[in-house]
Amino acid sequence: MYQIFRSSPKHIPYASYSKITKPNTVHQCDLIKIPYDENMDTNLLDNDGPIYYYVLLVIDCATRYKDFVFLTSKSSEEVAEAFKSIYDNPDKPLNWPRKLQCNKGTEFMGYVTLLMNEHGVEIRRIIARFRHTSFAMIDRYAGLFEYRVFKNQYSIEFLLPTGKCCRECEQFARKIVDNMNDSPTRLIGMSPNDATKLEQIYSKPSVKYNRPIGVDEPQLPKSTTIRFLLAPGEWENDPFERRRITDPIWSPSLHKIRKIVVGKNPPMPILYYLDESGPQRPFVREQLMHIKEEPMLPPRWVLGDNRMRTKRSL
Repeated sequence: MYQIFRSSPKHIPYASYSKITKPNTVHQCDLIKIPYDENMDTNLLDNDGPIYYYVLLVIDCATRYKDFVFLTSKSSEEVAEAFKSIYDNPDKPLNWPRKLQCNKGTEFMGYVTLLMNEHGVEIRRIIARFRHTSFAMIDRYAGLFEYRVFKNQYSIEFLLPTGKCCRECEQFARKIVDNMNDSPTRLIGMSPNDATKLEQIYSKPSVKYNRPIGVDEPQLPKSTTIRFLLAPGEWENDPFERRRITDPIWSPSLHKIRKIVVGKNPPMPILYYLDESGPQRPFVREQLMHIKEEPMLPPRWVLGDNRMRTKRSL
């Protein structure tokens, strides 16, 4: 019992995307919602044009090149057409990637899945509770996109009558993204537009490690018995990803290490994969508890009669 409620480690290193060096190898995408006020009258919109409610964002993990498409709905058919407009455009450096990372939303299923299968693109769907470890690039892009778009909206609202809101963003969104692609990024040391002209791009690790990694890291052998660190709400399947005070921190179930991946060039933390009964995502050493001895289980009688046996108060 004391094992599953042991405190979680304070620092957990994660793998970096610096190992992706070729353009159009791995892309990340996401759909963000933009606000729209149907009752506004600011003379900034073409009333005959479509009303956009969503924006599809795409980023290349190697070059950091960014692109977007405005959408009127989040249907998979319209999202698939948006991908075609990005990847089939000869004027844009983004081509069909080898792997596409997205969430498990229905907008990336159906027509999008069929389209990616036609072009041999592998889709990796990220679970929401592990988004912070796999979607850092697209989340940063979405945050900057929203911040700069809304910043321009607020500047326009200063010139509008009191109570009027500006929801127009398509007229200056292209300039904002073009400015992002022209600005040098810290990890690759150049702008995304310059990086698209190269065959290989080498970037600095986005994560700093305070311990040995790669071949210098102490390694757990295969078939080692372990418990893994639970994500918030994972054990109870909480859709809101909340960790209650009664929830275990480490998995009550025991598992074996099935596969070990050592990142050598560039050095990465060793990734461990568990057996078929456990989660099929990779773990680092801090997320595993080595069980050296066979744990002592509760007595068998609790399975037959699990009622609390208390004495009646006199």
